[in-house]
Amino acid sequence: MDRSLDVGHVAETLPDLWQALEDPRLRPFGLVGGVGLLAVGAVLSLAPTSGTSAFWSNAVAATLVFVGVPLFCLGLAAREPASDSWFHIGVDLSTKQRQAVAIGTFCITLAPIVMVLGSPLGLKTVVLATAATMTFVGSALILTGFVAWTAETLAEPGSN
Repeated sequence: MDRSLDVGHVAETLPDLWQALEDPRLRPFGLVGGVGLLAVGAVLSLAPTSGTSAFWSNAVAATLVFVGVPLFCLGLAAREPASDSWFHIGVDLSTKQRQAVAIGTFCITLAPIVMVLGSPLGLKTVVLATAATMTFVGSALILTGFVAWTAETLAEPGSN
């Protein structure tokens, strides 16, 4: 069997999730991908539609925006690249702050999936409450990471 098809070999060579968050290449992917999804979702939501196409247009637009915002946040939280990069913007979170943003991003991205998979079960109130809670917790984690970084940056003696 080819080594690329061997599950054990592939599992051993995969990077740790926390190590992947330390990769500065995540910043361009997150920022460009997030802004791209947000732009497409915004344009799609502005397109005039009627009838059944209106529902699908709005559903796709909402999904793109719902995935674009966490992707943008993940890109913003990624490790700061070299100073000559186009994506060097001065936001460099600590490892714990980056992990909080990543977990929050995962919670927000998972909420629509919970809605889609759970709604046919007939427990609409429970599914809606679960998705709303996941989104709230995810948003709180993302804000916690960025607010903690802002507080640390403002508290540094040389930042005045």
